[in-house]
Amino acid sequence: MTGRPWFSYFAAFVFLLAVIANLYLFFSREWESSFAPTSYATLYYPLDVPTIRKWTLPSRDTIQLHLAYTHAITEWKILTDGGKPQAGYGMQPAFRIDTTFSQLHTYTLIPVPEHNCPAIEIGIRFYSKEFYGSLGMQHDDVYIVRANVPCGEFEQYTVGDWVDDYRYVGEKGLADAGSILRDEVGIHYSDPTFTKMEKLVPYLRKKLKGSGGVPKDDERWMNPWLLYNEMISGTGKGWCTQNAQVYVFWANQAGIPTRFVFGARTQDNTIVYTGHAFAESYIREQNRWAYVDLSQGQIYITNKQGEVLSTADLFHLNQHNAFDSTLARIYVDQTWEKLPGVTRTDTVMSVPFPLCNALVRSEFTAHSIFKYRRPPNVEDVREIYTGFFKDWTFLAGNLERYLFKPQLAYSFYPTEGGQTYLLRRALFLGLLAAFLLWIGAVMLARVKRGRKRSVDETHLPGR
Repeated sequence: MTGRPWFSYFAAFVFLLAVIANLYLFFSREWESSFAPTSYATLYYPLDVPTIRKWTLPSRDTIQLHLAYTHAITEWKILTDGGKPQAGYGMQPAFRIDTTFSQLHTYTLIPVPEHNCPAIEIGIRFYSKEFYGSLGMQHDDVYIVRANVPCGEFEQYTVGDWVDDYRYVGEKGLADAGSILRDEVGIHYSDPTFTKMEKLVPYLRKKLKGSGGVPKDDERWMNPWLLYNEMISGTGKGWCTQNAQVYVFWANQAGIPTRFVFGARTQDNTIVYTGHAFAESYIREQNRWAYVDLSQGQIYITNKQGEVLSTADLFHLNQHNAFDSTLARIYVDQTWEKLPGVTRTDTVMSVPFPLCNALVRSEFTAHSIFKYRRPPNVEDVREIYTGFFKDWTFLAGNLERYLFKPQLAYSFYPTEGGQTYLLRRALFLGLLAAFLLWIGAVMLARVKRGRKRSVDETHLPGR
């Protein structure tokens, strides 16, 4: 090892081991382990709706709310039972409450100015410690608090966190899509969300007619604009996955915040239990996510109050076959032309969801694990790696998901995501550390060789 310290060889060996360990984990991973378990609250209570993280009691008749929202609110007008205005300030407003025994009082927090965020309404009922003491029980004061907004400490995302900007499609593709939405689909910026969806789904169903089938390998990695153009030209085919990819692209371009959802449970990286892809669009008018299935022509599903239902809502209803009073807003083409009550095709209409929920009944079983994709909206790699060499977004998006941005999973079953990502990140950081150690050892060896050369040269004859 003349001229090179042993430590540099050791560092190179450690780096090589780290590379092998990372590659082994990547190529031998189970697809199901790439999804991190999450809660209903994280998926369906975005920061776009104010959230009460917790409340505290500065005094017996004063409550303080600790709020979270997309931006800070500086002032609140607070009404007690519709009157008696008070002022509250910042994201931790404090205000006086009525502690009359057992009486329910409603407090409405209105932002100043009002358009800054939705109003918050809480109801408080008070039971004093003296009341419990009179009955022979030692107990603190009890405040029963209920609210019209989410309450609790949990991970939250904004609606925008789920929305892909599709920069990788390119300026021309985005401009062409915008022209189609305006000139062919007839969508206007000011249209309500439901109107946009009821224009978009029929348009896409017509354009994609006859495009169903097994996709080519290349259609597993290409961006949704290219995928759409192949499918409408007849050179490409698509499953429900490709239909969902296409809808998510067009909906987001139309100003409808939309995310891709895949419901499946796999074994040995193969779908063996259930497998269906669809989308969820955010209905700002209701502050709710709506299940949308382009492959079925289903625009949204509502309950008897007219509220849109999400994937998780339908999942839970299906466990009890509790679809009574649910309605489906559908586009009627060849798929639904034989439904009872349908008198013509090429129309949008509402029908009882039990008439057209066979796919949900079969796919939203207790075995399902629902995966919610965060941008970029490109396919997830499993055994097809050629896309890595053809598209930078496909490569970067998959590597980002592999290490730092897990897709979130909701199910009755546990997933290994939490442990998996801890191991992946630990090995990756170990790889970086080993690389830096190796580089440092090589540089140190060079410095030592340089010094030795200088010393040898000073001892040459004539010096």
